[in-house]
Amino acid sequence: MPRFPQISRRPHFAAALIAGLVLSTPSWSDSIPATVLDPSLQVETPLATGLSQPIGIVFLQANDYLVLEKASGQIKRVTNGVLQTTPVLDLAVNSASERGLLSAALHPDFPSTPYVYVRWTESLSGVDSTAVADVPLLGNRLDRFAWDGSSLVFDRTLLRLRARQTDNIPVPGQPGTNNLNENGNHNGGVIRFGPGGKLHVFVGDLGRRGWMQNLVNGPFIRAPQVDDTFGGPEPDDAHLSGVILRLNDDGTVPSDNPFFAVGASIGGQVGANLQKVFSYGHRNGFGMAFDPNTGELWASENADDAYAELNRVVPGLNGGWIQFAGPISRIFDWKAIEMLQYGRALQQVRYPPSRAAYNPAGAAPRLFMMPGAVYKDPEFSWRYEVGPSGAAFVLGEALGLANQNTLWMGSARAFSQVGGTGGSLYRIRLTVDRLNVDNTADPRLADKVADGLFRTQKFEGTESETMIIGRGFGTVTDIQQAPDGSLYVVSLTDNAIYRISRAP
Repeated sequence: MPRFPQISRRPHFAAALIAGLVLSTPSWSDSIPATVLDPSLQVETPLATGLSQPIGIVFLQANDYLVLEKASGQIKRVTNGVLQTTPVLDLAVNSASERGLLSAALHPDFPSTPYVYVRWTESLSGVDSTAVADVPLLGNRLDRFAWDGSSLVFDRTLLRLRARQTDNIPVPGQPGTNNLNENGNHNGGVIRFGPGGKLHVFVGDLGRRGWMQNLVNGPFIRAPQVDDTFGGPEPDDAHLSGVILRLNDDGTVPSDNPFFAVGASIGGQVGANLQKVFSYGHRNGFGMAFDPNTGELWASENADDAYAELNRVVPGLNGGWIQFAGPISRIFDWKAIEMLQYGRALQQVRYPPSRAAYNPAGAAPRLFMMPGAVYKDPEFSWRYEVGPSGAAFVLGEALGLANQNTLWMGSARAFSQVGGTGGSLYRIRLTVDRLNVDNTADPRLADKVADGLFRTQKFEGTESETMIIGRGFGTVTDIQQAPDGSLYVVSLTDNAIYRISRAP
């Protein structure tokens, strides 16, 4: 088992990531109409028929875009508002829980370089499936396809990542199985190209409990110090999770990645994987967006029960999970909520919240700080889960000066499911230097936390009022700005594509 060379676990603290909600089924279409609260804007529904569980959208050009369907594995084309009858790609996916056809991105030089990158979960049986065990161990794939003008043709596989959550399988030498059933959540999946043409891939923690979750010896108190039946806790191919990866467009690894030298010193499978890591210590997330003004990466992370996050992800970031969520100064509150108010045991119960530290002084030394890693608090947090999801920046003045350069984010639960802030859209303003969230509209947010009130279904909106810009959009899995500057909002539960534009 490879050993990590001379690791300092003392974190560096800067100014101010974590996730995983089960993406819900389309039977939960929202019970209130989609509405924008800014009177200068309007919402339309350019596509509301012919879709089943849409999860992503990619613009080929104006009035020509692709829509991904989570459970069918199909990518469909919409030209001049008309959904085409023949899909451009049909993959055999396993869509249990948060798996399925998840995200797509065009090559930065598209169409001159006609590649489309697709993140999906393959089924072991070779047909579309929802059976939780019907996936290979490394069933999460990142593939590159070539666009020939009418269809996507397979080119190569760039990544094969862990798919199975087998915490219900006994680990030899350890007591019990801890979890009753195999799961398929915390799957991550969103992909985005950033500055320099580098592809970023969000991988959820998949229930793993190892180095990338700040557990240098894994989740168990006694030997064998492994993560699960398949080994660990080092991030070999079966345990690389809870990370954002950064790749070249051909799947090779950029030499300026933050842990490239560290990985080279270790070698083997673990070292090669560490070289791909841009940031770690993440729980799960559905939203990533690059600020077009600065190139900074912003990502949403879901909480278990306490402290959902919005982060500006710097190179080498250690987001703190599983030692805590939210600002490190709030660790006692996070621990109390996770232990006492909902009893969820952080879902994977091999490392319960009772083992977390009680204060920042106890938590900081527990962080697994690789050479070059840095910890900083989130730019914003919600004390109770509000399910942040798909995200996008607004570039230009198409939505008016008041909305220029704002960050928009959706919700991972529909209003019909949870009430409260379910189905909401959030509009988030940044400070002048674009490094932090501008909270001046509400003095209560000076601490960078929306201290919502206790509610059995969470999604409570106290102190989020100035951020909410829309309601009734269902489970928003993706937001993209169209070539004309309008925002297209993908609703998994409404089986619809919404368009937000200037009101007449």
